[in-house]
Amino acid sequence: MKINFFVLAFLPLSLGIPASPRVSFKPGCVTKGAPKFTAGTINVHIVAHSHDDVGWLKTVDQYYYGANNSIQHAGVQYIFDTVIEQCSMNPDRKFTIVEQAFFQRWWNEQSAHVKALTHKLVANGQIVFINGGWSMHDEACTHYISMIENTALGHRFILDQFGIAPRIGWQIDPFGHSAAQGALLSAEVGFDALYFARIDWQEGQTRTDARSMDLVWRGSPSFGPDGEVFTGVFPDQSYGPPPGLCFDEAQCNGGMPVMDDECLEDGNVQSYIDLVVDVARRYANASQADLSAGAVNVLFLMGSDFQYENADEWYRNLDKLIHYVNKDGRVNAFYSNPEIYTDAKYLEGVKRPVKTDDFMPLANNAQSYWTGFFSSRPTLKRYERVQAGYLQAARQLQMWANLPVNKYVSSQLASGQPWYRYWFGIGRHDMDPLAAAVALTQHHDAVTGTEKQHVAYDYAFRLAAGGAVADLAVQEALSVLTGAGPGPALGGEFVLCKLLNESSCPVADLASRTGKPFTIAVYNPLSERRLFPVRVPVGSRSLTVVDGETGTPVPSVVAEATPTASATQNLQSADESSPWVLTFPAPMRPFALRTFLVLPSSAPSTPSFTDSDKAEAATRGQAIADEDEVVAENEHLRVTFSRSSGLMTGFTNKDENVSVAVENQLLWYPAEQGADTQRSGAYIFRPAAGTVADGSNAVCVGAGCKASLRVVRSELGVEVHQVFSDWAAQTVRVRAGAREVELEWTVGPVPVEADGIGKEVISRFSTGIASAGAILADSNARDMLPRRRCQAGPNGALDRKCRPSVPEGYQVTEPVAGNYYPVNAQIVISDDKAALAVAVDRSQGGASLKDGQIELMVHRRLLYDDARGVGEPLNETQGISPFDWIDSDGQMHHEPYRIGTGLVARGKHFLLLTSPKTAARAYRRVQDEIYYEPVVAVWSGEGPGPRKGLVGMGSVLPPNVAIITLEKQPEPRTVLIRLAHRYGLGEDETLSVPATVSLSKIIHAAHIGKAVKATELSLSANQPKAEMLARRKRFPTVEDPNPQPGYSVLFDAAPEGPEMLVQLAPLQIRTFVIRY
Repeated sequence: MKINFFVLAFLPLSLGIPASPRVSFKPGCVTKGAPKFTAGTINVHIVAHSHDDVGWLKTVDQYYYGANNSIQHAGVQYIFDTVIEQCSMNPDRKFTIVEQAFFQRWWNEQSAHVKALTHKLVANGQIVFINGGWSMHDEACTHYISMIENTALGHRFILDQFGIAPRIGWQIDPFGHSAAQGALLSAEVGFDALYFARIDWQEGQTRTDARSMDLVWRGSPSFGPDGEVFTGVFPDQSYGPPPGLCFDEAQCNGGMPVMDDECLEDGNVQSYIDLVVDVARRYANASQADLSAGAVNVLFLMGSDFQYENADEWYRNLDKLIHYVNKDGRVNAFYSNPEIYTDAKYLEGVKRPVKTDDFMPLANNAQSYWTGFFSSRPTLKRYERVQAGYLQAARQLQMWANLPVNKYVSSQLASGQPWYRYWFGIGRHDMDPLAAAVALTQHHDAVTGTEKQHVAYDYAFRLAAGGAVADLAVQEALSVLTGAGPGPALGGEFVLCKLLNESSCPVADLASRTGKPFTIAVYNPLSERRLFPVRVPVGSRSLTVVDGETGTPVPSVVAEATPTASATQNLQSADESSPWVLTFPAPMRPFALRTFLVLPSSAPSTPSFTDSDKAEAATRGQAIADEDEVVAENEHLRVTFSRSSGLMTGFTNKDENVSVAVENQLLWYPAEQGADTQRSGAYIFRPAAGTVADGSNAVCVGAGCKASLRVVRSELGVEVHQVFSDWAAQTVRVRAGAREVELEWTVGPVPVEADGIGKEVISRFSTGIASAGAILADSNARDMLPRRRCQAGPNGALDRKCRPSVPEGYQVTEPVAGNYYPVNAQIVISDDKAALAVAVDRSQGGASLKDGQIELMVHRRLLYDDARGVGEPLNETQGISPFDWIDSDGQMHHEPYRIGTGLVARGKHFLLLTSPKTAARAYRRVQDEIYYEPVVAVWSGEGPGPRKGLVGMGSVLPPNVAIITLEKQPEPRTVLIRLAHRYGLGEDETLSVPATVSLSKIIHAAHIGKAVKATELSLSANQPKAEMLARRKRFPTVEDPNPQPGYSVLFDAAPEGPEMLVQLAPLQIRTFVIRY
């Protein structure tokens, strides 16, 4: 018998000892199956669970089936099988299920009988779903929209199958915890509590001493108390069983069973009783609750990674343990779950302390800062972000074209395509395979880059496979919207250009080489206007562009493809990359689709290339005051470079008359790799001994800390090509009309073979801004949080300002790594005159180690493991062998070997300079434009292709509101829409204010129809918002002893009047399902 992920284990044998004392349900208790708590004692909540990574050392498939156990013994399907059986044998037994990626696979394999049994166990409270996301997402390297999608996907299945909404957040393994998780992904999805294990060791010590491991976390400055959640940090900062209480056959050799036969010599009942009582008292002493005022509730986590494959072994011993502990009478033990435990903590009535900062970064000892994973596996981090944005665009196009939501996933299931059948047995949405792949990659050992390399490949494959289904819907939508009609009616189809960053779009390349006209379709998935620079690789220099509908000429230029360093060029195949790139500007309305016709031309459309400033000046008829200065400017910006050093030297915002000296340099830190110390690895960033606190002795990538320089000018802007070394180059673009500078960096293969030194590569911006040790960095692209550089004082002096939750002073023993923070959108420094922001296109680690500086880690290549479990150095190469392989002598090996050269990574930074007052409106615009990247497709057919467009949406949104989700639903004439306020409290003088939006106008302006009814749902769209707020528990705090239900800062009023008006507070997100 098979069962899906998350369930539990079972065995049909009855025990020959008394079961744990039966407990009756508490009258009126919210949670089913809740025991009676004993007043004046310690209530020990026995929580049976298994933490099941959806990929780490093995792929998600291997973990589910129990394959490749030479790496790690784990088979999740057996966990569910045996837990379900064992829970059905004793109504006291309970189990907690978390990740839906495993459970949904298991569920789809089960018979009607097993499904009915599982339904019964869920109904009576023995099986409980908590967290409920597709994966247990990371909190450092994830974008808030992807966190929402991950949670919503899992919550949708739980609602569809069981009619329930998870109440508890369970982020027990991620490596630090973000403000967005506490406020947005906890309070706004209806969680009453959030539990986890990992916090910084110094904060953990402080909280243990203060008995404040239970707290109320108010993570968002904008949400205030409306975004708070009761938060429990596990006393041992571990999510496994207390020492000596593991009974898992595979993970701890079964432990020592409870031996209770009095006729035997090896009886150990009393020792187990004493152990449970001692641990319970220790946990109780870490709690604010007082026995003299009532019961104290403590949590015993009975389970850990991939445990309960043999659930009989666990439950047989737990039954005995509970029975004998209760017979002893010093504490009260019973099967429980996190919902019951949370209800009990609420009834304690204790006023909890309030925390307002986040839990980033994490260090588990003085040498081990978990800040390396912010940047590990940069190409997977970028691919995840690209596919996450594409998911939103694909859903929109599906709706605009009015396509069935499950046309292609159903056909692919019927044809037996393996990856579609793997994810969904029902095929509800064409976007589900991509949504599932994106959600899977949010896992805390996926996008983090902390998995083995073959597992990283598997995540990338799943993103590609999910995208392939979405492509089918997108291609049909483009054909319908441009007038070609469904299917290959005009003898062709639109082909998506997905390798633009590699200068590859074969359809455009072939058409341009053969002199054929072709159509380019560009779709803007952003809910605001934008000026998008279209860049399509081509095989000819002689091309012109006209508007597809009007025939109006469009300014364009054909230039050389993005230059790369020599070592990178050697890796590119001539048949994969085009020599030229066609560039033209595309002004886009919100949700608009535009077409452009590319025609052969008699004359090349190429820019001027100059290496000499004097020649450049002569061309422009200008004189250069400083012969060393190279200028790249447009109507808004001016950027200067030094010809002698090849580096950027200055940046001016002409509109605001703000100017700073700025130098941008590529450097690298040598990684710590000593034999008897903490090494740098996939998780840990630790520069080699001797690295100074401000990072000033980082090694320049370029010889003599210089770069070669080449300038390319055209009517569309200026490009400055910098080559730092044979493995690192950068193109700086100042486009016509742009208000930001684009820096496209290409790094790799990072050389490690000659010197045997692992390298952490950074891009550093040095300015004269008096930033006073402070930065702003985003929390999952949502709240902008103030950060202070932790100072390493003389003789180990403590910094009393940098970590609010360690008020007695924080000792930063690794001043470089310990001052790195996760950056998913942008990092900002400022003084009273200027603000400099650097926006990123993926998760990266960022820091300001010296006033006026920003640095971002762009690549890592390391030669040693950091001893955090992955067992493999972060040394990404073109390939890797199987784990089990046989050499030419017939010898079997159980370790892989690497194939090919090191990884090449390419990405973009966007540099913005403004006054401090206008900084937010600049970087918030750019972060949205990066996430919602336009879809670019080229017509493949005999003729030039269809050229009809989609006008898009009019200006019905206020400038501080965005539509972040627009998704057609399976129900007829129904759409799901999420509105997001774009600015945090105090970010902008005029835009950080409540906004009013008409849902009716949105639906009308988007040409969807006439809105009939709008219902607000929770953030994960699994319950009515009003019901969620009415049910939600608000824990008393030292600041607010009597919290009231509902909102005090955010808005929750139902849509008003025929225009369906709703309000949004700063950074609030509201989710509606609208009938039209």
